[in-house]
Amino acid sequence: MKNLLNTSKEQLIKVGIIALIDELGSSMFSFAVGLFLLRKTGSAMNLGISILIGPLVSLVLLPISGTIVDHFNHKKIIVICQIGIIMTMAFFSMEFQQLSDTYLVKIIVLLVLLDIFQLFIGNVFSASAINLVPKTQVQQLNSIQQMVRSSASILAPILGGIAYGMMPFFGFTLIMLATTSIVMVVVLSLNFRFNGKQSVTETNVKEKVNFLTSFKEGIHYLRQKKAIVMLILTACVINFFFCAVNVGLPFLLVNQYKLSNVSYSMVEASTSVGMILSGFIFMKQKPAENQIQLMYRWVVVIALITSGMGFPVLLHVQFLKLGITGIYVGLALLLGIALFETNVPMAGYMQLHIDSSFQGRIFTIQSSLSMLMMPVGTIMYGYLFDHFNAGAIFLTSGVIVIICILGFMQIKATKSVHVVKRAAKKENLEKVLK
Repeated sequence: MKNLLNTSKEQLIKVGIIALIDELGSSMFSFAVGLFLLRKTGSAMNLGISILIGPLVSLVLLPISGTIVDHFNHKKIIVICQIGIIMTMAFFSMEFQQLSDTYLVKIIVLLVLLDIFQLFIGNVFSASAINLVPKTQVQQLNSIQQMVRSSASILAPILGGIAYGMMPFFGFTLIMLATTSIVMVVVLSLNFRFNGKQSVTETNVKEKVNFLTSFKEGIHYLRQKKAIVMLILTACVINFFFCAVNVGLPFLLVNQYKLSNVSYSMVEASTSVGMILSGFIFMKQKPAENQIQLMYRWVVVIALITSGMGFPVLLHVQFLKLGITGIYVGLALLLGIALFETNVPMAGYMQLHIDSSFQGRIFTIQSSLSMLMMPVGTIMYGYLFDHFNAGAIFLTSGVIVIICILGFMQIKATKSVHVVKRAAKKENLEKVLK
């Protein structure tokens, strides 16, 4: 028993190292790409194209990626994708040493390839959680991943900014190459069959996999899991309306309140700090009996915080810049806590309640739809904040999220009542027959 606990602890540490190094490398590279495009082209459109690539790749590969995850060995998929990233970064690091007129095309091709590889890696890790650690530690695994990724999101822009001033752009491809190589070494030492189960229906490479049929089977399975459908819809709602914060908060703090870069950075970092703090608390707590109900309540808290961001504007509250900074640092900190308390239980519930042979397809559907909401929401809120009162937008967004979540909770409650009634009728019928 002691050996089992020690081994599971090693697994958790390895996953934490993978998440930290991978997030640092990819976030620093994404930061450098964005800065490079803005500096070289001066066009926000080119930056927008680079942001759209991820969701589009995910949508195009939707019928294929999940099926591959469900039918082939997880560790092999990850290692093959990491080798692909290493080869891609090695090739483009040579290409970017001498920038030509085609550098924009090269960057787009590079981002497409990276997003393809990272799509598979992300979905495999989501589908492998129940095989990496005991089921009782799945929540802890998700907590560690979320915490280290939040830590990396704070460090990456700082390290990226320092490195950008010290090295040419192709240097970031070398950083990405190095971090991916380290991650691959750690992945090779991970036990993807820790629970003694095969988490995928392994398919021989020579066997033909009907991707369309397999994808339809995944959709059919999902339709039978109403609670999972509600969670996917909830994730889509959060991602879409969270764009109000991603777009509106910088607009409000920089354009309207004229906060300094330092004050704005403090507000931005507070969300990640909130997630880290929540992670420490969450890992010491026992899982709640009704995680879904509790998760929906935290989504309502997210909505209330979003609405709260609009009140200082609507009420025309006049504070010193220090006061404004303090208000929004506090709101961002609470937002980070609420996001963590929503994301981790949601992921854990799905990992424990979706059949292992369907997890790749279901997580692919969930991640693809959620990712697609981000650019759509960004475009919509970009227009809204340019033409309407920022306070009203924040308030309305929060109210709409609350209405959606209350609707989901009502649907779930109604379904539960019907299930209880059917069970009662069946029991009464059995008594009559006896």
